[in-house]
Amino acid sequence: MIKMRDGSLDNSLKKIIDEESFKRIERHGRDILDSKEFKRSLGQVHHHKTTVGLHSIRTAMIGLWIIDRLKKSGIKVDERKVVRITLLHDLGMLGRKKRYKNDFECGYMHPRNSADTARKIWKDIDIVSIKAIKSHMWPLSLNVPTSKEAFVLCLADKLASYKDITFKGEEALKGEQIRL
Repeated sequence: MIKMRDGSLDNSLKKIIDEESFKRIERHGRDILDSKEFKRSLGQVHHHKTTVGLHSIRTAMIGLWIIDRLKKSGIKVDERKVVRITLLHDLGMLGRKKRYKNDFECGYMHPRNSADTARKIWKDIDIVSIKAIKSHMWPLSLNVPTSKEAFVLCLADKLASYKDITFKGEEALKGEQIRL
């Protein structure tokens, strides 16, 4: 768990998420949070100020926020699917320094590699979720989001990335600061 021994959220996590959102994320994505790949993602720096894992949790939280707004407008989106694809969407960039020649190649290739990683973790993943993960870099990639869930992932990822890059405080940069 990404919680302290007393059950409270880790301080680095408190900076990006509230308890209620995290409970929703845990409900739908506990197996992903417990996976060795996700645990590894908490140790890889991302956007210079955070980690792949914390960025993915932030993306899930923003995805939930978007879903809640859409629901108020009468638009239904699969919450479970959004939580799961937001947690999985960047796991293909693990080991990026060895895996990719440069940032451009990483940006272009990691969605496909993330979909492959997602298949390993989420055994019964459907094609809609695979396509959503592959399209999350749109418009930088040619894969256009084709479902409501893919659109939510794409938008949540952009907003989370903006927040990651502009975050003014000290955020966790080492996986050992967070225990799963």
